[in-house]
Amino acid sequence: MFNLRQANLQDLEAVIQLRLELLREAGDIKGDSDTANLAEATRKYLGEKMPRGKFLAWVAEVDSQIVATSGLVFFQRPPYNGNFSGLEAYVMNVYTIPMWRGQGIATALLKEIISFVRTTEAKRLWLDTTEDGKRIYDQLGFVSTSKEMEILWY
Repeated sequence: MFNLRQANLQDLEAVIQLRLELLREAGDIKGDSDTANLAEATRKYLGEKMPRGKFLAWVAEVDSQIVATSGLVFFQRPPYNGNFSGLEAYVMNVYTIPMWRGQGIATALLKEIISFVRTTEAKRLWLDTTEDGKRIYDQLGFVSTSKEMEILWY
C-alpha cells in the first residue's frame, strides 16, 4: 500500500531524481546529456518555488521511499469567457518508478491534484501527456484538444 502526501523541501532530491527519470523516458534527456546542470537548475527552481507555493508537488511513498510524484503550477491569464479569474493550473512531472506502475498510484496522485485545484479559483486544469499516460488522463476526465502551438528557443 502507498501513502500520498504533499511534498516538502525534505523531498527535494527525490523529486529531482524522478523528474530526471521522467525526462529520460520522454526522450528529453538523451545519452550523455549534462544532467548535473539540469539537476542543479531544477534544485534552484524548486528550492525557490516550493516554499512560496509557486510549485506544488505530491508524492507517493511505500515504506518511506518516494516511488511517484506529480507537480502543479498556477498561472494567471487575462480573464476570458468561462474563466473570469483567468487562473489556470498546469499538471506536470507525473512519474511513477516502473516497478510501481499499474497499481493506481498515478491515478491517486492526479485525484489529489484535481481535488486540490477544485478548491481554488482556477477554472482550467491542463497538461501535456505521453502516449503511455493518456489512458489515465482520459479516465479522469481530461479531454484532448488541438489548440496548442509552440516555438522552442533552444
